[in-house]
Amino acid sequence: MMNFKKLCLMATVGAMLAPAAVFAGEYQDVVRDARSNVVVNSFEHCVLTKWTTNKDECMYKSYSRDVRKLSRDQRTVYFDFNKSTINSKEKAKLDDLSSIIVAAKEVESVDIVGYADMIGKSSYNKALSTRRAQAVKSYLSSKGLKTRKTRVEGLGEAQSVTKCDNKMPRAELIACLAEDRRVEIELNFTK
Repeated sequence: MMNFKKLCLMATVGAMLAPAAVFAGEYQDVVRDARSNVVVNSFEHCVLTKWTTNKDECMYKSYSRDVRKLSRDQRTVYFDFNKSTINSKEKAKLDDLSSIIVAAKEVESVDIVGYADMIGKSSYNKALSTRRAQAVKSYLSSKGLKTRKTRVEGLGEAQSVTKCDNKMPRAELIACLAEDRRVEIELNFTK
């Protein structure tokens, strides 16, 4: 008799979880309920179908209030030396960021500001930083960010965040200045 009860209980639990598996939808690792809502734990992270995963792909996706908790690093994209193309690591960061911004109703506008390191002429660095900012804007708009209130600006080598001696060998200097080759995304919220 006890085995029959366990069997019935297991069948009931299986039937309740079946709709979640069917609605795994956009992300295979995300559990969804029968209404296609993402199942979220008490830490507001998605419940995943795998025990091991590299990242919580829908973290903050359904909860726009967490958009205010994004760190500066989560809102900064880094570039290779003398490049304005976004590498695959930074694209993954922008994918996460774009889903958060698009889902957030309180984001009124976005400022995208590009920077360059001190190597090269100021006029070239300003143009390079503008191209970097435009590349980020284009990528975010391809992911659904409305460009209605998006400001793009390139500031060149202004506002350096590194302290590097320009007498270093070139390869070391380029490595030292990596954090200056960036685009920062600032979010402006409705009041």
